[in-house]
Amino acid sequence: MRYAPAVGLALALGVALFGCSKEDSQGFAKVDHNKDGKIIFEELILVFPDLTVEEFLAADADHNESLDDQDYARVRAARAGGKKLDAAAPAKAPEPAKAPEQPKAPEPAATPEPAKPAVPAPATPAPEPAKPAAPAAQAPAPQQPPGPAEAEVVETVVVESPAPAPATRTHTVARGDTLSRIAKKYGVSAKDIMAANTMKNADHLEAGAEIVIPGPGGAVAAAPAAPPAVTEFVAAYFAKSASGDVNGLIDLYGERVDYYKKGKSGKDIVRQDKVDYFQRWPRRTYVPAAAAVEALPGGDLRVTVPTSFTAEKGDRQVRGQAKFTFLLRPAGDGYRIVGEQSVVTEKK
Repeated sequence: MRYAPAVGLALALGVALFGCSKEDSQGFAKVDHNKDGKIIFEELILVFPDLTVEEFLAADADHNESLDDQDYARVRAARAGGKKLDAAAPAKAPEPAKAPEQPKAPEPAATPEPAKPAVPAPATPAPEPAKPAAPAAQAPAPQQPPGPAEAEVVETVVVESPAPAPATRTHTVARGDTLSRIAKKYGVSAKDIMAANTMKNADHLEAGAEIVIPGPGGAVAAAPAAPPAVTEFVAAYFAKSASGDVNGLIDLYGERVDYYKKGKSGKDIVRQDKVDYFQRWPRRTYVPAAAAVEALPGGDLRVTVPTSFTAEKGDRQVRGQAKFTFLLRPAGDGYRIVGEQSVVTEKK
């Protein structure tokens, strides 16, 4: 499970929870933004911005990676008392154990067939020793026409083979992972992992984030350069997101989009999500790094863009590092987004 809020999703859901409705703005029905009968981490953090993964896990009594109305009631009760849940908080009463099934009568054992005598395998003949290869006949060197004798100059050029590029490895951060544990698993240093992922704080590991594992000495395989058309497309996406140009942003999407954890969604779902996000965080800035491109069977491209972001409303601010992943499909003289995911890799 990825508990790190996706920047496009987690920051966008908030406006629906803080609208002008007279209903309880922190009621279960309001927090359950997509009305699926459960509350995930990205929905709950919009109500309690200081929510931690540990508090969410303490509330998730049945460990199904979401909260039902009873789980959520415990979170609200604790917060109303000025406290946070921890692992020692009382959970749901366990379901009564089912009565054990009655043992079945053993079936009669089948009468074993008499063992057949083993037939010895024929001995494998020893291989004959290899004969030495006959020397290859060399063609006679062509005779040069007679001419004036000159001093022969021999130039020796030494060409060094470049060191092989390190293989790119990634690790998806699991619940309970620490940087030292990950470094030990892959046989590298925690310092090199932080440098490869531009991490400033070793304690800011987000569950679900994908981090790059460097090779020996901290070497990281260089990502293939993105084609100019992809670079322009990515720049347009972040420019329209920062300016709040919803119509221009929606034009970049296909008719059906594999949108975060919602599955295949139409443009109407994407539009509403972006509108909610822009209203929730009126001021936004993005600083995307170079995009990495992977060609997929069928012509689609998987484009990964590490990005620094800042979102602000009033005196509230959220900033950090995120990794956006787009699935681009060629369309006319450009591309359309048919898949989008993002995950926060570091919060500051």
